[in-house]
Amino acid sequence: MPHAFSRTVLLLVAALSVACTTAPRNTDPYRVETLVSGGPLHGAKGIRFGPDGGLYVCSVYAQTVYRVDVDTGEVTVAVGPPHGTSDDVAFAPDGTMVWTALPDGEIRALEPGGEPYVLADKLPLINPVNYTKDGRLFAAQIGLDRFLEIDTTGKEPPRLIAKGIGHLNSFEINADDQLYGPLAGIGTLARIDLASGEVTPVAEGQDVLSAVELNSRGEIYAVAWAKGNLLHVDESTGSTKLITTLAPPLDNLAIAPDDRIYISQPALGRIVRVDPATGEQTIVVPGNMSIPGGLALGTVDGRETLFVADDFGFRLVDTESGRLWVITDLSEFIDPSAATDIAVNDEVVVISDVTRSRLVMLDRTSGEKLTKWNRIGTPYGIVLTDNGNPVVAEFESGQVIRLNKEDRKARNIVADGLSGPVGLATGGPGILYVTEATAGRVTRINRGDGSKEIISDGLLQPEGVTVMSDGRIAVVEAGRQQVIAIEPETGATTVLATGLPIGAVTPEAPAPVYTPNGIVAGAGGVLYLSSDIDHSLLTLVPR
Repeated sequence: MPHAFSRTVLLLVAALSVACTTAPRNTDPYRVETLVSGGPLHGAKGIRFGPDGGLYVCSVYAQTVYRVDVDTGEVTVAVGPPHGTSDDVAFAPDGTMVWTALPDGEIRALEPGGEPYVLADKLPLINPVNYTKDGRLFAAQIGLDRFLEIDTTGKEPPRLIAKGIGHLNSFEINADDQLYGPLAGIGTLARIDLASGEVTPVAEGQDVLSAVELNSRGEIYAVAWAKGNLLHVDESTGSTKLITTLAPPLDNLAIAPDDRIYISQPALGRIVRVDPATGEQTIVVPGNMSIPGGLALGTVDGRETLFVADDFGFRLVDTESGRLWVITDLSEFIDPSAATDIAVNDEVVVISDVTRSRLVMLDRTSGEKLTKWNRIGTPYGIVLTDNGNPVVAEFESGQVIRLNKEDRKARNIVADGLSGPVGLATGGPGILYVTEATAGRVTRINRGDGSKEIISDGLLQPEGVTVMSDGRIAVVEAGRQQVIAIEPETGATTVLATGLPIGAVTPEAPAPVYTPNGIVAGAGGVLYLSSDIDHSLLTLVPR
């Protein structure tokens, strides 16, 4: 796929730790319901069929190579964290599996019955990888535009075959040692002769293609990242035929021995099977979101609507029906964690992007980008002032900062000296509540003079925060997998719901928060909560 950025460690460990916690008790004051279901894959990137007939699916987020039984949809772990960090996967004739650990610049391998090991290292932005029929291994550094042959013994350095050819992405090699792949940087599907290194365009003037595969008859198929198109390409003429269109972005495709096509949708964590003759789509592994984080509440056409920061951008969810839709082009943001928190008013949506240290403001109706603020450090929680200027919690510096949409360089420090500020909520005129994740407390800030008052401490990794209709403050206490309510004047605390699927570890964002779990108060006393473990949206309902 175009661009993927590093993060670190152990989503699966976090998931297992949650699985081992006490299940929600019937005595909890709030019952937990699912508004939007998640799925078993934390992202779905490179995919390829293994010699055992399983479809192997890569995930940078989960640091896992999954195995999918395409007949039943069952998902199991082939290689778990931390070894399984993967963007693309391939199999040697002897059954050895290799995958590209892009964030770490490594190609890792697993021989049948063995343990994972590093086959090649010091390869920044290493992405697509595949074998020839006789076991030679090839890979590309897509951002550096280098195409390499990898010594499978691990004794010799990679051999440079070509560079500056247009950013080769996920490719296939036929029995004649002809490579077919997308040159994503120049909109070309090309053939590369592995003996000579000669590059021959097959189809030019294409949208960004992210992967190419050959079926059992040598016919060429490709997926377009941003358009969501599955294409059949005629090699003799260079013409393309649209087979079907899926919700973009599309990362990869794999073709089964029966020539049915499987496609990965990373923003949904979904695998879809397509019949190439009819274009009929069948969901093999379900999913609706990537990694939902911060939440905000508004109305659309008079209906209460959730705005969800979800990695590639943001989603909208009808709180009554659970219907989910988008108004932005999710393929523009690129993963992972392009969106970690969100704030809305009647006119705009503002997203914090912890990967690129920025905030982005969009038109609420059209999704058009209006402005952005760069070099914000590690931005998490956001609220909007009455005049529409963002106030953001900057995790690393321990500051709450007010920005200005008229002067993007202006930085007004509302409060500093905080310890890992994450969630922000407005508590009345001139009042902010902020969660300090590393200090384990909730603090009240007077925006006028920057004074601070701790209203609750001794918490374990508080993240999302919202003010409830009765004036109490609901806080996501991720370290204890629960939601609590705090009386702001006395600090009295009530546990509302326990055993929640929250507190995942995802690469690239800062520990211990990673992607923050969001919470927002809705009508009728309900609370809406994002789950980073099973990437779902939950409703907490008073009993």
